[in-house]
Amino acid sequence: MQGEKRRWPLVLGIALCVLSLALSVALQEAGYLTYLNGDMASEMILARRQADTGSLIQMDWIYSTEIHTIHMNLLYALSFLFTDSFMLARIIGNTIGFVLGMLACVFLCRTLGLSMAKGLCTAALLPFAAGTLYASNMTIGGYYIIHLPFAFGGAALWLAASEGGRGRRRGLAALALFLAVCLLEGLLSVRYVLCFICPMVVVAGLNVLLAPQTSRSLRDHHLRFGGVTAAGFLACAAGYAASELLYPRLFESGVGAAGSFVFNPLNGEAMVSSLATVFADFLKLLGWRGDAALFSLPGIANLCIAAVLVLAGMMTVRVYRSLDTRERASRMQKRMLQYAFAALGVNLFCFVFIKGAYLNRYLILAVLFFIPVLTIVVARERSLRLRWAFLLFFVMMLGTAGGHFLMETRAQQPGVEQREADMMDTADFLIGEGYTHGYGDFWVVRVMQERTGGTLTFTGVRQIETEEGAVCPVSLEMIRWLEPQNASHMDACPGKTFLVLTRGQEQTLAPWLAMTGAPLIHENGQYAAYGFDSSEALIGFMLLGQMKLENADCDQGVFTLQAGGRMRVPTGFREAGDYVLSFTCEGEPGEGSRAAAYATRHFEVIGEQAIVPGENALTFTLHADDPYFMLLLTSGEAQKLTISGIRLHKAQDLP
Repeated sequence: MQGEKRRWPLVLGIALCVLSLALSVALQEAGYLTYLNGDMASEMILARRQADTGSLIQMDWIYSTEIHTIHMNLLYALSFLFTDSFMLARIIGNTIGFVLGMLACVFLCRTLGLSMAKGLCTAALLPFAAGTLYASNMTIGGYYIIHLPFAFGGAALWLAASEGGRGRRRGLAALALFLAVCLLEGLLSVRYVLCFICPMVVVAGLNVLLAPQTSRSLRDHHLRFGGVTAAGFLACAAGYAASELLYPRLFESGVGAAGSFVFNPLNGEAMVSSLATVFADFLKLLGWRGDAALFSLPGIANLCIAAVLVLAGMMTVRVYRSLDTRERASRMQKRMLQYAFAALGVNLFCFVFIKGAYLNRYLILAVLFFIPVLTIVVARERSLRLRWAFLLFFVMMLGTAGGHFLMETRAQQPGVEQREADMMDTADFLIGEGYTHGYGDFWVVRVMQERTGGTLTFTGVRQIETEEGAVCPVSLEMIRWLEPQNASHMDACPGKTFLVLTRGQEQTLAPWLAMTGAPLIHENGQYAAYGFDSSEALIGFMLLGQMKLENADCDQGVFTLQAGGRMRVPTGFREAGDYVLSFTCEGEPGEGSRAAAYATRHFEVIGEQAIVPGENALTFTLHADDPYFMLLLTSGEAQKLTISGIRLHKAQDLP
């Protein structure tokens, strides 16, 4: 009988974990189309490449601000071993990631001296989503699931190593693992440094500063704590330095370097506004609905959220004051509370004072450590009434906010499916016509590539406003973001290709489309597709659309240059290779009538020749990929030159 009483909390914890994971799977299935976007799809496209090539690290992939060596795409790639469905692979990968994070959370709770049952109940909170902000970025989006094992596992090893473990060997093992995790976190991303390591330094620094005012035994604990933290910070710094030295040489990507951070101007009103925005987003994380009626289900959830915050604040203050640092478990739990608030403080500093450091999803990692803190506070609170009142409102908050959000997501499914029907109609037409590779807006084509299971592949492009006097007021350029490096090459698709546009983008690009003369091959309510002979032809029109004219004009692709006229293609990316710039000239070229190609930030001339009547062909070689490539045609002293048939293409047989 006594054994059964002891077992039921453990059974409850396991049941809550299973239920939470099941609810997260249901939410992922219901919200798949609603929240699928270009960033999410790019992770799956990368994972599919990893699974197909058997290469865990894609050296020819253009990453975003972080190099994803250990990230969710690895779990998605693993999932593709069991299914070809992108949706199922996402759900399997996210679920595996949550399980790893939940195990790390249980490990942290056990390190803090909490029971296995309490650890399981705490871990059950991780997959649970009560609002769009958490669901779209974690439960469904999966952006920060991979951070969970690093966050909780790193914190557990930090505390265990600082206490020396339950024996010399275990203490040394904990220290070695902690240093390895710190090294790896520094190597992976500056986000780990700011969100996980810097708060440790803040807590340890304050503890060491206050240590001389305590007894000798406690001072020794503080000094060991400071030493372990300092060693972890040095290991992390070494990993970060290695990433800054190695990654730019190995990968073509931004690295999210701390060296690129810039402080915001000191503006009291802006700072208060930033804090208000962060607080509002924090409420949204908990499931707060600002437009909810008072006595509706979301309104009840709002009242519960308010009650939870008030009661949690009261209990945290009471528990923090009661923790006795002379006792091992209490000392670690107090440090955990300090760590959670330090993590929030460090992130708030970045959000307020550093330019561009805040997106609402960044808040998730800033408040992540309050999840185990809640368990400490509830377990340590001596007032039974206060504890049960908090738990009642907390359960009601999760049930009302989470339940309403799941029902709302399911209710959106039919409308989203109807809206996405036009995308699949366009994709089905293109596949049926034999197209394989095309171009389009990043947020559209990445989703279309996932929805077609990779049958259609894409290069992302974006609209740009050109310089005053350009051929077209709006043209296109490569986005070069979350795609294979060769996707933006001129010969990516030697056969027919296409450009997918939303109807709004089609209107904006109307002058450019008229210049290209590209045929409209398919249209429906939301999308239009235009056909091109090849990637080379499409990219050529993208360059021509940006061309700035001085003392020159353009009429249906024919350029007229007056004396002193110039045609300049602004600087942009061009891959290494042999090229030919060809065109036809009518008129009498004079002194200074020249065609030239430039490269590197110093605008070195890589090809130049005089313009002659009739056919012209300027050959040149780019020996390396160059983001400063530029073309320039000048009429010089010629009174009038007519340039037609201008074309930049790769030369296959140059010596």
